[in-house]
Amino acid sequence: MLVVKPDLGRADADVILVAPFSDEFADRPAGLVAAHRLVGEEGDEVTVAQWSQPAQRDGFTAYRRYRSMSREGLEPGCVVLVSVELTPGTAPEWVDLVFDALAAEQDPHPGGISGHFHVSDDGSKVLNYAEWVSAEAHVEALTRGNGSVGVNERWQRVHGFHGLKSSTVRRYRLAHTGDHGQGLRAH
Repeated sequence: MLVVKPDLGRADADVILVAPFSDEFADRPAGLVAAHRLVGEEGDEVTVAQWSQPAQRDGFTAYRRYRSMSREGLEPGCVVLVSVELTPGTAPEWVDLVFDALAAEQDPHPGGISGHFHVSDDGSKVLNYAEWVSAEAHVEALTRGNGSVGVNERWQRVHGFHGLKSSTVRRYRLAHTGDHGQGLRAH
């Protein structure tokens, strides 16, 4: 079976919602472009839903795409969701610091594939949907970078950012995906 990975950089869906998994998208509400079910290392499940227009759903946090980067030619074996809480209005500045640190890497870890950074409307939250070749590669990068995916000194500015309140990192595997009115497909 051909595995079609979610396209978090697609032009027709700049809003994403993330919440505990549910079947509520079976009826394909207006504006829903795609929905993806992720299964975490602890067995928890979340839905990442992509929308073509602003959407409010109970239990979901809405984010708009701010910046993305990706490398071609690698297949993802792991999705990493990084959730960051910040002082309202500072999220874009924090994401820009991350991109600055990534650009300064002399020898980036070869397991990183993509990072799609989304920001809440009030600028107090960031969600990074990152793809890695494997969970092991992501763990190795964090170990090598002492909690960062890179090793240069600019990561200290990211972790010491004045508006940073908290962050969580969770690893998942893609379990199902649904796109443009098609049913969810198992992976």
